[in-house]
Amino acid sequence: MRAEIRHLFSLDIEPATYVPDDPERFMVLIRIIAGPAGEPGEESFDFQVCTPGWLLERARHDGPVNGRHHVIVDTFDWPALETYFHDLVTSCSGTDWHEVGTKLARYGHWEFEDYTPAPSDGPATGG
Repeated sequence: MRAEIRHLFSLDIEPATYVPDDPERFMVLIRIIAGPAGEPGEESFDFQVCTPGWLLERARHDGPVNGRHHVIVDTFDWPALETYFHDLVTSCSGTDWHEVGTKLARYGHWEFEDYTPAPSDGPATGG
C-alpha cells in the first residue's frame, strides 16, 4: 500500500501567493491530507515550514528546539514544497494504512499520533 496526497494547504496563508514579512525568519504550518492510494480514507499530517533564522530566533528565546515535524527552507518556494511533499508522501509504503501512516508521522504530526482506542467492554446492548 502506498500513500497519496488528497489536499495540500495551509490554514494560515494562501501558499500560492504568500510572501513572508521577513524572508529570513518565518514559519508557516502546512497540512497534508493523505490516504491510501486509490482507496477511501484520509488523515492529516502537519508540518512547520521554517527558515534557519526562525529556528535560531526560537532557540535563542526558548532554548533547545526539537526538529521533528519541521521542514527547513531558505526561502518560501511553494512549487518546490509541493514537489517535496509529493515525493515524501508517495515514498511511504507499507502492508496497511497504519504502517504507512506511522511512516508519514516520522515527518509530519499525524492527527492520530499516540492515539489508543478505548478498551471495549464487549458489544453494546440496547435497552
